[in-house]
Amino acid sequence: QAASPQHAISMYGDLKYPAGFKHFDYVNPDAPKGGSVSEDALGTFDSFNAFIIKGAPAAGIGLIYDSLLTKAQDEPFSLYGLLAESLEVADDRSWIIFNLNPAARFSDGVPVTADDVVYTFKLLREQGAPFYRSYYHDIADIEALSSQRVKFTFSASENRELPLIVGEVSILPKHYWEQRDFSQPSLDVPIGSGPYVIDSFDAGRTINYKRNLDYWAADLPVNRGRFNFDNLRYDYYK
Repeated sequence: QAASPQHAISMYGDLKYPAGFKHFDYVNPDAPKGGSVSEDALGTFDSFNAFIIKGAPAAGIGLIYDSLLTKAQDEPFSLYGLLAESLEVADDRSWIIFNLNPAARFSDGVPVTADDVVYTFKLLREQGAPFYRSYYHDIADIEALSSQRVKFTFSASENRELPLIVGEVSILPKHYWEQRDFSQPSLDVPIGSGPYVIDSFDAGRTINYKRNLDYWAADLPVNRGRFNFDNLRYDYYK
């Protein structure tokens, strides 16, 4: 079964934003960039690995990662391309193919590939929190069709949300994690492909993020007018 590439996917019905849209309606695409924000966080942290059951992950750690697709905050149950510049989905939702943006890069400059996507889901299901094995149970197969194409095949097509669920997962760099023990908490500074990177931290007390000036997706329509602060800080209180 063939399917035509599309820029986004909806669980039901039509998409709000057509192919070629410039930005989401709720942002100011010309918003100035700069400044700092400080937020409070309760408790403490001892890890930058938010994908396992052990440890207390740092607040805001999701800012360093990108996913295949991303939400429009004014449209429920619809996702638009981020790491994936397009997707192909079966009419019966039994499979989905993501075509990665060739410009996608991790913060160390290494390209994001289909192997990273396959590795991420294998890692989460085998070594991640038990939640992942249950949540992704209906993924029957994940296959890298090329360096830029990855296919998910589902064991049941009744779950129309599953193609969206896999699109929201943070994609991890294989070249970073295959050198480390994913199953243990760690304060080694991880690598992601997202809009921010970890700048500094005081374990358990403070973490500072800075905007990645080389962020590969800064000018994508889904990101225009977003991620404008140069620095984000989380201060912990018990």
